[in-house]
Amino acid sequence: MADENHSLHSPMMAASSWLQRGRQPARWESASLAAVAEINELVLERLRDAALEAQERPRLVESLREWWCLLDDNARHRLARCPFLLLDAQFNCSERWQSAGLASGVREGTATGGYFHSAAGVAVVRRSLMLAWHLARSNRLTARVLLGMNPESAEGIAGSALKHLEGLAELRPAWIVPRWEAQPLIWRQMIQAAIGGSDAALRRVQLRGLQLMAALW
Repeated sequence: MADENHSLHSPMMAASSWLQRGRQPARWESASLAAVAEINELVLERLRDAALEAQERPRLVESLREWWCLLDDNARHRLARCPFLLLDAQFNCSERWQSAGLASGVREGTATGGYFHSAAGVAVVRRSLMLAWHLARSNRLTARVLLGMNPESAEGIAGSALKHLEGLAELRPAWIVPRWEAQPLIWRQMIQAAIGGSDAALRRVQLRGLQLMAALW
């Protein structure tokens, strides 16, 4: 147990150190963080686009619409560069990711509405699930830190066929949402910090996010 805890704390400490000290990440960290940042930018772009649309908006977008509209490209890039995925696919919910349940879920009807119902949204979900599959197979400790993935979910995802994950992305399930979707205060603080231009303020709210991610483990 002590060895497991030590191993788990290594990615966590690395992510915290990267935020607090601004040091350059190691090679394994750099590749994973870059992949997360790319997906995060797409998530943020989709949410900002939703704020500009005239149709009915999901609740996180509607409640912070004025803030989403202020999130320009530079602020979006700054906010995306954090050591956790801003999309919540419930990787801490084992029942969602058992292989049998995943296969049966793909056979269900397509969902409508939600945050990622467009073709661009499907692409975001697909990339997130491909990253999850890769990390579940290659580095489960990193998957736990960056994605909030528990060991049981990692086992189910690693054993899943790619076609099932791709099929799930096409379904646009309503339970795949922005992280902390029901807590707009967290998002407002992150957006404010990104817009404000203070690296120190942004690191503080992202460190808080990392602590919230740790609660999923």
